[in-house]
Amino acid sequence: MNIPSIKSDRTRALLAGLGLAGIAACGVTDHPHAQQMTNTNNDFGPNGGTPAVTVAGSPPVAMAGAPATGGAPGFGGAPMTGGGTSLGGTSAAGAATGGTSTAGAATGGASTGGSAGSPPLSGVTITLGTNVVPMEHAIAFIHIGHSNMAGRATVPTGSRAYHFTDTDPHAWMYHVAANGGGGMPGPPALAIEPKTAGDEDGAGPGTSLVKQAAALAPNYYFISLGYAVPSAYCSQFVPGGLYYDKLIAAPKAIKGKVTFGAIFIYLGITERADEDGHTAADTANFPTCINTLVTAIRNDVGVPNLPLIENNYEVEGTGEFAVGGDVYNAIYPQIQKIPTTVSNSVLIPCDGLGMEDDHHFNLDGQFTWVQRAMATMQTKGWFPWN
Repeated sequence: MNIPSIKSDRTRALLAGLGLAGIAACGVTDHPHAQQMTNTNNDFGPNGGTPAVTVAGSPPVAMAGAPATGGAPGFGGAPMTGGGTSLGGTSAAGAATGGTSTAGAATGGASTGGSAGSPPLSGVTITLGTNVVPMEHAIAFIHIGHSNMAGRATVPTGSRAYHFTDTDPHAWMYHVAANGGGGMPGPPALAIEPKTAGDEDGAGPGTSLVKQAAALAPNYYFISLGYAVPSAYCSQFVPGGLYYDKLIAAPKAIKGKVTFGAIFIYLGITERADEDGHTAADTANFPTCINTLVTAIRNDVGVPNLPLIENNYEVEGTGEFAVGGDVYNAIYPQIQKIPTTVSNSVLIPCDGLGMEDDHHFNLDGQFTWVQRAMATMQTKGWFPWN
């Protein structure tokens, strides 16, 4: 967030003449924005997301990266034939269970694939390092926000290795070269801080998101698609705003090659009427703005019920950010409206988290927040991969 020091972003927003975008239209359609100038076809392996050639009698596969009809269910998977309902994905012939897919039951996530009675895999793969991974086993997390998402965490020292040096062969990150967003542009790379969402020297939650998920589901691969900007607020992220094209570049490039698992957002504390370009009306409009942003992302990746996991107010903040202060009093009631404004959404509490300073989480705070997010996803049936 680094609120006092990054007013230039907001000034640029005003000079660029970028206003608020309207509410995104319903339905699953790509948001029309600038043409991607970088060719990302070689980022995902020799097949580029195209299924391998099939022989007569084998399950049908889709062409050019699209899931096969009757392919694996999931938030980003293909529709299946038959009745029943699912939790944010499409259904198989049978009811959704919220657990791992078996005997044709949809879960809203990826299927086991290959086990008795489970749907066939689509045949679409993505290359992660030396591994060729079915798209149903490659789960992508979109995570965006202000400087707490970019990352300011550097302590405690004993927790640094987990975030900064130790990698997990099932935990990855991806960025598009032309649009930056932090990290190493080009093919997916092993997730490590401070590269997942664009900070220079601190850790955000990105590495912890994919490493904790991989620990819960060791037969799957998880990919961080992170983008964050210090001091940024919601209306700068929506379509037509300063940052939407940049945050959506990686998800659009990898679409059709992975299963999208969730959207994670750190926003709220930067919704301050005394900052350049931000008004009291923006604060009051915060839950609607989040809905606009989430709807646009869901539409662009083709997953209309993709879960939203958002931070509640950062109640361990001190000074001007303390509970009961002007910042808290203005935005806290608006944050509480998100679960009833945005479908398939939840707020993750921030009480008891370790703090780096007056408003940023430290390494243990980031880890604990992710731990709570993973547990909530499991409870709601949004983590069907273990």
